[in-house]
Amino acid sequence: MSIITKKKEIERIIEALLFSTSDPLSLHKFKEIIEISYPIAMAELRVLLENLKEEYRNEKRGVQLDEIAEGYLLRTVEDLFPYVELLHRKKRGEKISKSATEVLAIIAFKQPITRAQIEAIRGVDSSGTLHSLLERGLIEVKARLETPGRPSQYGLTKGFLKHFGLKDFQQLNLLFENHS
Repeated sequence: MSIITKKKEIERIIEALLFSTSDPLSLHKFKEIIEISYPIAMAELRVLLENLKEEYRNEKRGVQLDEIAEGYLLRTVEDLFPYVELLHRKKRGEKISKSATEVLAIIAFKQPITRAQIEAIRGVDSSGTLHSLLERGLIEVKARLETPGRPSQYGLTKGFLKHFGLKDFQQLNLLFENHS
């Protein structure tokens, strides 16, 4: 098989994987799957993904390839989102409440943080909100304190990154730096 044919076949595999998932795919997952048939270096895989991203942009396609939650994901281009929204308007997901937004902001700034510390900042009981955020996969227990009762310490998840369209936690930190 020629190098060009191999490259095209790998690009087809990448597109099929991206099309078939609603979760970001990491470079390692791409490599693991592609290497079943084609050996590929991480650097070569990154180049193919960047080329695909550029191709979508240059051809003004209806989708774009974004780096989200430490992986890659196909998403609708911004100017076409209103059309997609019409398709799904009755299927809208659960919105994040004001109290959940407050708790997420506190966790984002202070993680890892305990429920008691969150409640001290907010001044109200936050157990129900924490439970809801845990169920939605936006936060997780990162550790337990070595104090009486061994309280859980909460932190953000990759699900949080995906929900808010962030590439990684470093991008979140940059947002904080730019707004402080």
